[in-house]
Amino acid sequence: MEKNADKTTTASIREGRQDDVDEAYAFAKQHVVGPLSDDDNKRILSKIDRNLLPLMIITYTLNFMDKNALSYSANFGLTTDNHLVGNQYSWASGSIFYLAYMVSQPFVARLIVRFPIGRFVAIATMLWGAVLMTTAASRSFASLMTIRAILGCLESCINPAFIVISSQWWTRDEQPLRISYWYLGNSIGQVCGGLLGYGIAHITNRTVPNWAWFFLIFGAVTIFYGGFLFYYFPDSPLNARWLSEHDRALAIERVRSNRTGVENHVWKWSQFKECMLDVQCWILVATFFLDDIPAGGVASFGSIVVKGFGYSTLYSTLLLVPLGVIQAICILFGGFMTRRFKNIRTWLIAGCQVPALIGAVLLYTLPRENQRGLLGSYYVVQTHGIVGTLTMSLVASNFAGYTKKATASAMMYVAFCVGQVAAPQLFIPSEAPAYKSAFLAAFVCFALCILFSIALRFYLIWENKRRDRLSHAEGEVGNSDNEFLDLTDKQQKDVFHYVL
Repeated sequence: MEKNADKTTTASIREGRQDDVDEAYAFAKQHVVGPLSDDDNKRILSKIDRNLLPLMIITYTLNFMDKNALSYSANFGLTTDNHLVGNQYSWASGSIFYLAYMVSQPFVARLIVRFPIGRFVAIATMLWGAVLMTTAASRSFASLMTIRAILGCLESCINPAFIVISSQWWTRDEQPLRISYWYLGNSIGQVCGGLLGYGIAHITNRTVPNWAWFFLIFGAVTIFYGGFLFYYFPDSPLNARWLSEHDRALAIERVRSNRTGVENHVWKWSQFKECMLDVQCWILVATFFLDDIPAGGVASFGSIVVKGFGYSTLYSTLLLVPLGVIQAICILFGGFMTRRFKNIRTWLIAGCQVPALIGAVLLYTLPRENQRGLLGSYYVVQTHGIVGTLTMSLVASNFAGYTKKATASAMMYVAFCVGQVAAPQLFIPSEAPAYKSAFLAAFVCFALCILFSIALRFYLIWENKRRDRLSHAEGEVGNSDNEFLDLTDKQQKDVFHYVL
């Protein structure tokens, strides 16, 4: 089956149907540069890291701060001014946002394939900034829900797009660390959001309530930055304004060995179907879902939980800052470990769950009088933040074919959304401030994450060995010029091996 797909694609090129293959194929044919020297490789990598990574980090920081602006403002009158009662804050803060986020994913996957991905990210950024600013005008549950739903649709574009972008620019060995870098936006957003929240809380204005300034300031910054992205953010190495024509060819050549493609604007239903039937994809989806139930609680109820430990409103906002620092340390640790040791990603996913699991147990069992113990346990739970970067790096590295990768990315974020929707509902108002159900659920999720990540590792080891046996039995060498034919990992069994 895989051979037939390979031959069909190669034949279609000879017949002139270039739309079937990756756009990098024609570019590489026109600009033959051969294997890169070590000096050229380091020079191009340095240019990519300097010009692209900062844009992705800032975008992801704003994405985190803007979607969590409601959490920062919750203790400063937003719930009162919007007349929220019962679990209405839970619905507005997380559930409706991530329901909209989830529903948008099939459309996002199609849009990523159909349109230039750099412009797509920039336009989405400007639009969500504008929508965020309108939150300041909300004075009812209905209006708040409407705004949060629209915001969820727009912000849902970033994560799947960034997974695809990471596979366009960096090799499989480089991807975990670079994904860790841009994923640091969550940690930076946590720190900046806490510090800015502390400052914004001191703004006094008779006509504009304190909580509204979060949305006005954050939204205005995002709109301005989105305009800059529209000008500077490239769609792929093929049109990066900060690379010369020759350097663009070198950037394409650098990722040839990935065998996962660079850019293709044709939606392929065969790749979609293959993704839906891929066991690896579903294990990653399950792992991502389980990890995001605890993460969703921290995002929506972070300041409320910390305040429930016995701290003041202002001080509880400031105490959210260490959450971001801890998460950043763990993410960087995971990124550097994957650079130092090969095939360690699944072990890291399992290992980081252990301290998080211990923290969840302590939050469930410690007496409420142990204020410092509860706060310390809450911080320890953040070690699970590494799971997001590593699962995304596995999608970037192990899924070939532009449509398949876009589909897998969207599926991951459907799972992410389901977790985020469910998480706020576990914070039952009658259980405040202990929220026993929420932390019991976190304990169960961390334990299941360990099992799924170990199962994934042994499945991929089995699959790689099976491919080795098939290749040895057939005694054939794969086409040496098919790296940019937009073939999937299943269609390249003779040469494509999965990272662990």
